[in-house]
Amino acid sequence: MVSGPAIGLMVTAGLGLLFGLIGLIMSIGGTMPSMPGVDPEFARIITKLAYGPIAIGTKVIGLGISGLILFGAIRMQSLTSHGLAMAVAILAMIPCFSPCCLLGLPFGIWALVVLSKPEVKSQFK
Repeated sequence: MVSGPAIGLMVTAGLGLLFGLIGLIMSIGGTMPSMPGVDPEFARIITKLAYGPIAIGTKVIGLGISGLILFGAIRMQSLTSHGLAMAVAILAMIPCFSPCCLLGLPFGIWALVVLSKPEVKSQFK
């Protein structure tokens, strides 16, 4: 019963890791594309925000959250750490923390419903 939502959370986390790495690479070495018709000072401020230390920090945090969701989903599939599985299901549903909120919400809800069943809880070590 846990296989489907666990795989869904793994896919969500995998996409989060992929997008996070792309974003981190862009934040570290990238430059923002030119913005024709935009005030150069405004463009400089936007570039500083989008590709500066704050952006790098948020990408690193996002990668950590994606890694935690992946780890928890793997533990869920192997029926270990019920508490961790519940926590990552909830974490995946939070739009600001979820690596892919469009996938995280339905898979997180599905995981919570499955993990709340007594017959599933009893199978965890």
